[in-house]
Amino acid sequence: MKTQRYIVQLIIILLLLPVLNANSANQELKIGFQVLPPFIIKNNNQYTGVCIDLWNKIADSLNIDYSTKEYELQELLQVVEKGDVDISIFPFIVTASRMKKFGFTQPFYITNLAFATKAEKHNTLVLVLSNIFSLGFLKVIISLFLIILIFGFIVWLSEYKHNPKQFHKGIKGIGDGIWWSTVTMATVGYGDKAPKTPLGRIFSMIWMFTAVIMISSLTASISSNLTINKLKSEISSIDDLRKISVGCIPVTGTAEFLDRYRIQYTGFNNVEEGLTAVNEDSIKAFVYDEAILNYYVHINKFDEVIKVIPSSYCKEYFSFASADNELLKRIDEVLIWIIESPEWETVLEKYHIEYRN
Repeated sequence: MKTQRYIVQLIIILLLLPVLNANSANQELKIGFQVLPPFIIKNNNQYTGVCIDLWNKIADSLNIDYSTKEYELQELLQVVEKGDVDISIFPFIVTASRMKKFGFTQPFYITNLAFATKAEKHNTLVLVLSNIFSLGFLKVIISLFLIILIFGFIVWLSEYKHNPKQFHKGIKGIGDGIWWSTVTMATVGYGDKAPKTPLGRIFSMIWMFTAVIMISSLTASISSNLTINKLKSEISSIDDLRKISVGCIPVTGTAEFLDRYRIQYTGFNNVEEGLTAVNEDSIKAFVYDEAILNYYVHINKFDEVIKVIPSSYCKEYFSFASADNELLKRIDEVLIWIIESPEWETVLEKYHIEYRN
């Protein structure tokens, strides 16, 4: 009799298990975050941003009910570790020390550490002269002359037997070919030298198209170089940060990075305070994530005075965080699908963030 009763109870439990799991899955989740534009933006007590849009899509896909609460960063770290919130949708940087305390979803955005520093404007004439007399410019000129020489020689070789009046024999004739090649490249076309043979004209057409592309590329390269170098900085690498006054936000992945490299820094409450300090020359550089620095430099109209220099030393992986590994697995299945869809690029562009594969 007891055996039958146990069997009946077991059957009832097995039948009710899917229902219990469904109820558990539909329980209201507690969501924690900190405001960090452009990933989480607060405006008139309304929240928008990359992480908000991403979480809404995940919650809709998994049919999740949730409530949200805003925290300061230090408190958010604590409540995630203790499990007082089910998941944080703040873009936490994945670090070794944090992975010992709680879990992370798959990264939804990868960026670099960068530093914002006061840009020094330089005179355009000085920049032009420095570029003209630079080693890089000299290499370009030598390469260009070699190509002119090659095409000039080929056309001379095709012409000097059939067109001796314009393309003479010997060294003088090679000079004729180089002169023709130069004026053709410059699109001057004096008309004093003109190939007449079919082979010469074929090479002439090839050279004309090649020259147009080369001159356009050279002009664009010089213009770009001048534009970039109008904003110069005394900082070019992480090692330079040891020689200057640096700022960052404490208890962040950036602070951990600076601590690891033993770089002293002044703490600031937020990115805007740090950038203001850079603008006022209170510090020489403010170190933080590249995407966020670019966003704040733009919205605070610091584009002309502050330059954001990315670092190749440290890649940063942005993820949601939770102490519930089962919940993270459920979220990952949807999150990966979203960030691999074309829709994800649209979300990033909406908040002026560079899309990266």
